[in-house]
Amino acid sequence: MAPSSARRLVAPLALLIALALWPAASQGGGAAGSRCGAVRQAPRAATLHQLRTSVLCLVDRARERHGLRPLRFNRALRRSATSLSKAMVRSRSFSHQGPRGSTLASRIARSGYLKRFSTYRLAENIGAGRGRELGSPLATVRRWLHSPDHRRNILDRRLRDFGAGVARGDPFERSANAATYTLDFAVRHR
Repeated sequence: MAPSSARRLVAPLALLIALALWPAASQGGGAAGSRCGAVRQAPRAATLHQLRTSVLCLVDRARERHGLRPLRFNRALRRSATSLSKAMVRSRSFSHQGPRGSTLASRIARSGYLKRFSTYRLAENIGAGRGRELGSPLATVRRWLHSPDHRRNILDRRLRDFGAGVARGDPFERSANAATYTLDFAVRHR
């Protein structure tokens, strides 16, 4: 083979290899997974902070793959999400309605996020699981992306802010190797 023919094959071959490896990397494997931290960790092997930030990172990576801008972390939304995750574990319930009747809107209003804003859009994803296969941030975000309603929330271009809440255990088993996740999304306008 002539040198110029070999050069013409190298670039397309490199592109094919990169494209073949891209899906695995973008789903939390390899370098992409390491950029998002403890994505494959079982809940007992990671701190709550690691679980939260890994979920947020994976959600932003999914948005990026679909040409959407990243969401902004919001501390008030994190408080709202954390309150629901803890309440679900404590009450052994799994619902967007809190055990004392709280709703997504009432929790977010109580967090202070809506103060001085007249219009807003809110969405919420919840998930729970045990062990690495079901309770890791990667497993949770994958389930959300395979659920039409949860996926719609993640890829909603109108939403701008988000916060994640994580509690140890799940509504069905109080185990250090289980986690209950709540992801609150919002946008507000004056």
